[in-house]
Amino acid sequence: MKITFIIIATIATVLIIFYLTSCNNKANKDEKVIEKNVSKPKIYKTEENTYPELRQVAFSINPEKLGLNFENDKTIVYGVIMDWEMGGATASTISYATGDASLYLSSGGGVIGGGQHQNVSSAAKQFVSVAQKYLGKAQKTETSQLPDQNEIKFYLLTNKGIYLGIEKMENFENNSSEWMELFESGNKVLSELRTVSSK
Repeated sequence: MKITFIIIATIATVLIIFYLTSCNNKANKDEKVIEKNVSKPKIYKTEENTYPELRQVAFSINPEKLGLNFENDKTIVYGVIMDWEMGGATASTISYATGDASLYLSSGGGVIGGGQHQNVSSAAKQFVSVAQKYLGKAQKTETSQLPDQNEIKFYLLTNKGIYLGIEKMENFENNSSEWMELFESGNKVLSELRTVSSK
């Protein structure tokens, strides 16, 4: 019951953001950026879809850029990118150990800067913390491909490279996934981003 509610709430969140982004794009094609409020996450829209570039930048963030310093004898997760395929579009939730969090949509637009809010920051840090427990289930990867249909990919960014976990959406729906705790943590970040961006 809990996971069904989380899935429905998350899908509704992403669809609302898709809708708002679409409406904003139709309203004013010449405007490059919309800031709803300086104290809120920035909701971006652009004439060009910058999703591929933004997502690639997320992968390029390293511990030094975040001001983090880790011992070399341990593999530490400092960031998570959760790519969720949703009927031909992808929602990418990005979180770092610093509490920074963003949402990028392959249809264009997204939410940037959510980590300035305590609720988002806490959820992002928890997401990264939970990811550390899943490191042993993930495989090291050199690629950052988008998920296939009905698939979710978890990219675990570590001080020793990127690790990948893949799961089918149906396994979350039937509560059989071994990635459930990480998925729920990622959904918490999405939920908190939705809360602060809708105020």
